[in-house]
Amino acid sequence: MDDKKAKAKWIIGIVSVCILIYMALQHLDKVTGAVRWLFHLFIPLVMGGAVAFVINVPLRPLERHFFPKSSRPWVRKLRRPCCIVLAILIILGVFVGVGVLVIPELIGAFSVLGHSISSAAKGIQELNLQVYGENSEIMQFINSMDINWADIQAVVIDWIKNSAMGVVDSTVSVVSGVVSSVINFTVALVFGIYILSAKEKLKAQAVHILRTWLPETFTKKFLHISGVVNLCFRKYVVGQTTEALILGSLCAVGMAILRLPYAPMIGALVGVTALIPIVGAFIGAVVGAFMILMVNPVKAVVFIVFLLALQQVEGNIIYPRVVGSSMGLPAIWVLAAVTIGGSLGGIGGMLLSVPTASALYILIGEETEKRAKQRGIPPLPAVGSETSSRQSSEKKSENIRRPRSKNRKK
Repeated sequence: MDDKKAKAKWIIGIVSVCILIYMALQHLDKVTGAVRWLFHLFIPLVMGGAVAFVINVPLRPLERHFFPKSSRPWVRKLRRPCCIVLAILIILGVFVGVGVLVIPELIGAFSVLGHSISSAAKGIQELNLQVYGENSEIMQFINSMDINWADIQAVVIDWIKNSAMGVVDSTVSVVSGVVSSVINFTVALVFGIYILSAKEKLKAQAVHILRTWLPETFTKKFLHISGVVNLCFRKYVVGQTTEALILGSLCAVGMAILRLPYAPMIGALVGVTALIPIVGAFIGAVVGAFMILMVNPVKAVVFIVFLLALQQVEGNIIYPRVVGSSMGLPAIWVLAAVTIGGSLGGIGGMLLSVPTASALYILIGEETEKRAKQRGIPPLPAVGSETSSRQSSEKKSENIRRPRSKNRKK
């Protein structure tokens, strides 16, 4: 009887889900609008969770070293707020440092680029004057053309008016968007600080709600998946940031030794773009080579050779030790994750693709191993295990073929 009730509930649930999916497909525009409305409604809270996650990365080591065993009440009360403030100051210091290194050098590079463009324009103008001066027939043809300058002037004035109105509209929309973004970020920062201030209490409440309202097996699996995802994202943020700082510092120091221009800016740029796996450093290399090319083409070639050598050191020594060992994701899946993430979400998709793929890789591997044990299927041999097993079998065979010693104690 209980089996029949369970099957009936299962069938009713499947039919209900199918009906809901059919109705959603029939009113897809309304469903999309409702999803967008909910997303815009909860976007400050989602941003607050993201801000809390980022601040929590430096907050954890700070709390481990900021009087963790103190029994004084005022120290225990002020411990977390002080650590939160220090973590925010560290993150702001990184952004301000990158801005101080990049912005002045970038302004200087654009001024050099503008000077080069103006010099090229003057050269083209002088060349045109020489060509027209030497060919009087071209000048006579231009003078003989019947051009109505009044109509051209009216068209240009209308175009300027329309462009001005478009610029005003776009300026208003940009200003409103900036104000809205500042308000959302402020709300997100405050919400993130509240989350960090009571993260243990919120975690306990969330676990209590899940265990109260949901089945125990689902709750355990959900908490396990959440823990794996949190661990993968935290390790990725820490490892990728450390690797980017090391790569940017080595790039700036190496460029300073080689006396290449824009060393602080390009070093900071390479470090920032290195946050994007695999392709990030190459983006910084292309931009840096273009900047140096405007000053000295030979030094641009030297920079490319230097960065290629640095990439080899980073890919074979730094990245496997800092990021690769912590993520546990093979290189082929990293490349696949970056490609798919970039196609779906651009740079943001690239940043989120690797920890997401690492979490899926761990969870799928755990589930596969569990099912294999249930069915009695032997696990796959690790890399190098086949060679070691072959060597052990050969050793055993040699021991079997080896004659036993005749000098035995009687």
